[in-house]
This record gives sequence, C-alpha cells and structure tokens, in this order.
Amino acid sequence: MKASLTVFLCAGLLLHWGAGCGAWAHEGPEHEIEELTEEINKRGESADLLIQRAVEYRVLGKNSEALRDLERAVRLEPGSLVAHRELSVVLFASGKTNEALSTVTRTLAMKSDEPVEVGGLHILRAEILKARDDFKKALEDCDKAIAMHAANPEWYFLRSEVQNHLKLHKERIKGLDAGIKATGSGLLEIEKIEALLDAEEFCEAIKQIESELASSRVQSSWLIRRARARIGMGQKAEAVLDLKSAIDEIGVRLNLASPDVPLLLDKALAHELLEEVEEAHQYYEQARDAGAGVGVRAKIKALKARLDEASKAKQ
Repeated sequence: MKASLTVFLCAGLLLHWGAGCGAWAHEGPEHEIEELTEEINKRGESADLLIQRAVEYRVLGKNSEALRDLERAVRLEPGSLVAHRELSVVLFASGKTNEALSTVTRTLAMKSDEPVEVGGLHILRAEILKARDDFKKALEDCDKAIAMHAANPEWYFLRSEVQNHLKLHKERIKGLDAGIKATGSGLLEIEKIEALLDAEEFCEAIKQIESELASSRVQSSWLIRRARARIGMGQKAEAVLDLKSAIDEIGVRLNLASPDVPLLLDKALAHELLEEVEEAHQYYEQARDAGAGVGVRAKIKALKARLDEASKAKQ
C-alpha cells in the first residue's frame, strides 16, 4: 500500500543529507560526540568538526545541540555549502520550515560543480515546500533535481508523491516509468502500481498485481491492492474476500509487542476498505505510536470524525 512505501522514503530521510560530511569509523553517536568534543577541546573549534558533531547530535534527535554547532560552523566558514545544507536539514527537523526554506535557498545560490550535491539541495527544498503544501514549487525542484541526477529512486518517490497531490496522474506514471528505466528499482515498480490505482486505471493495475501475487510468498499487501482495484471495478464481493485473506495473513505475522509499521498500516487500510471504521482507527493509531509518518494523523482525524458522527446518530 501507499503508506508502506512512504516508510521507505521517510524512515531515513533526514539522515540522507548527512552523506559527504566526512566518513569515520562508527561506534555509536554518543561515542563519536565524545571523541569529537575531545578533538574540539584539543584543537579548537573548526567548521568541519562542528558539522561532524552536529550530524551525530541529529542522529540522536538532539536538534538544539546540532543547531548550536551548525550556527557556529556557519560563522566560522560562511562559504561552507555543507554547513548551510546541514543547518537547513536541522531547522526543518525542528519544525522551523520558514527558516529552513530561506537557508536552503541561500545554499542553492552558492557555487557547486557537483550535480548530485545541487540536486540534493533541490530535493531538500522540495521536501520543505511539500510540508508547506506548496506542491507546484516542490514539483519544480523535484524536476530540477532529477534532471541533474537521475539515479536516485528516492527522488522519483518524492516527485510521485507531489504529483499525486496535484492529481497529475499521467505525468506521475510517465515519471515513474522513467525512474524504473534509470534506476531499476523494484520499489518504483510498486509505486507505479499505486499510481495506476490512484489514476483509476484498474484493469492495467490488476494485470500487474496478479503477476506479483503469482510470485510473492507474502501476499497481504498485494491482496489489498487487488481489493482496491476490484472495488474500483465494482467487484465488491471479490474485494471483501481479498481483504479478509490479507487480514488473516497479517494477523499471523504481526507481533503487537514489537509491531512492524507497514503491517499495521496494511491492516488499518484493509479494515478501512471493509468499512470497519473502529478497527481501522485503532490500527492507524498503533501505527502512529510505532513511528508511522505524519500522513497517518490525517487518517486518524478523518476516521475519528466518522466515529463521532456514528455515535451522535445512535444517540
């Protein structure tokens, strides 16, 4: 399902931007912070050491400490693209989207001969713009990034998500075809099936879903996708059978003591498609508590409204 794919994008999104800040042997962020602090105390502050320590703080979710180091790094080396980029990331992670946007825009004005580096900055700005619901400008940045560097599947995922918000279904499918050709990513092939479902191209989607079902050992996600296609084609009884089979399979695999977010999201969606609103609401809440992305909150809010309406109707 779509939410399962979102995990691929979101789970390590902010970590992605740290690449290029220096590679050193890792024994855990706390250990690295101790060593870097010792080095700073011994040699004095430098932009490079402060950036490295800020990255470790960010990994631990200590954004205040990371911001402090990055602001110092920028003062020490105002022309450092890496320092400004990392500062943009941490500002965004801290919820300071306006400051993050202005910082990454200034960073893009800096000179760089590395297409991957510049493309990454456009993608970062696209993420910030998407968070502000400015999808048209976000799409422009995605297109620029992919034109500079066509080999990163995550960038196609982001563009696909933005195009879905804009309901640019044909462009989305065409873009994913290009991404599959450029990267060979199997996950982009799944995203294309999601795009076909969202575009209501159910016959084409179901052909590809049937092929996956024939070869997949774990079938619940594909059964849910086929159910979505069948609902769109008016085959409600067949869809119900698929959804119940998916729920049964997930029940065997799901460990509620240490739940897997994609499984919780799949189970929630299956119940939602079956119009089992209370169960869907319950599992979306569990997915949120287990670390699912912010999009789940909108689902929870909508289902809660439906439950409240049903409760009032009963009264």
